[in-house]
Amino acid sequence: MLSRAHVLPFTRERDGALEVSFLAPDEGGRVVAYLDRLCRLVRRLERRPRRTVAEALRRQDRRVRDARRLAGVAKALLDACEFQPPPGAARAPEVRAALFRARGALWPPTPGDARSPYQAAAAELGIPPAEVDRLLYADAPAARILTRAPALDGPALLARYNLELARAVLLDATTMTLTARGGWRAIFRAVKLARLMYRIERAGARRYRVELTGPAAPFITRPQRYGARFARVVPALTRAPGWRLDAVIAQGERRLTYTLDGSAPIARPRRRGRPPRYDSRWERDLARDFAEKLGEARGGWTLEREATPVPAGGELLLPDFTLRHRDGREALVEIVGFWTPEYLETKLRKVAAAGLEHLILVAYRGLAAGAAAAAAGTDAGPVIWFKDRPRIAPVMEVAERVGRVG
Repeated sequence: MLSRAHVLPFTRERDGALEVSFLAPDEGGRVVAYLDRLCRLVRRLERRPRRTVAEALRRQDRRVRDARRLAGVAKALLDACEFQPPPGAARAPEVRAALFRARGALWPPTPGDARSPYQAAAAELGIPPAEVDRLLYADAPAARILTRAPALDGPALLARYNLELARAVLLDATTMTLTARGGWRAIFRAVKLARLMYRIERAGARRYRVELTGPAAPFITRPQRYGARFARVVPALTRAPGWRLDAVIAQGERRLTYTLDGSAPIARPRRRGRPPRYDSRWERDLARDFAEKLGEARGGWTLEREATPVPAGGELLLPDFTLRHRDGREALVEIVGFWTPEYLETKLRKVAAAGLEHLILVAYRGLAAGAAAAAAGTDAGPVIWFKDRPRIAPVMEVAERVGRVG
């Protein structure tokens, strides 16, 4: 996705609100025609290294007035491409080590013998000297080969760039609120997949209001990683009817509002194929542990994906799984990634107030924010901690204790 450097020149403040200057087609159609030319250029460069594609796009700056805008468009276009490591890239560390050993053995260098270390490394590895040159940095990102250029034209690239521009603004969001008239299943799935801190409220019949904690919140310990996940929610939102987002953007000590809705000139990405069976590696690990560790009988329990929100103290929760026993008992399981002690305490308090003692929170301690996280106790409710991956055994122990007839 785009960085702040790509976005900053195209934002401005007006009456406490942040406005984005999206790229718009001109009356003569020159902007769209130029973007279409960029798409064709990239298609002609298939099977070339990423560095070659990036340089070819950079050189197009002589055709534009604002090279900063082109830099963002080129990044959006490159991100839409598919790149693969060149053949033999896995041997790059081995080739470098052999070359550096040869270079050290032949130190100091003799004038005119600059190729001697390459020949010695090639002899050690049993490959031609030309292969040493080719493989030396074949594992670098710039060496990856363009295997498929995106099927974009000028208008599609313009809309995609504007979408990336809108998403990158949210890297500085402290909070974001989502509303829509439908499409909630995909939105909820995106929120769970991103493992964000969230709060959901009902806003009418089959309508909701989702408040997300943003990457610029003061207690987020890894804002860059969290921000990349945070931005993934936007494409799912744009596919919903009547969608809108309202965010608070941090600029130093100041806070600005930022609003985006369906009238924005941004792309509405289509869903690609069937959604994955699980929204995260943690979900997959827990389901696999359940299938492999409990035996065929599994104590009479079954583990099912949960697809509907559960009311909890005026809000809604999105549990990942439902454990169902043949005697009618049920236990809900929610995996919590990013969290703070305050966030967890608030959630547990609402769970208890709603009578959801059968909801089991499985929390990842490694991403907890702040030193106080280590002091968060487990006596406030059914919370199970894990470091590397969640285990099914402690979950089942709690389920046997808190499961209730639905």
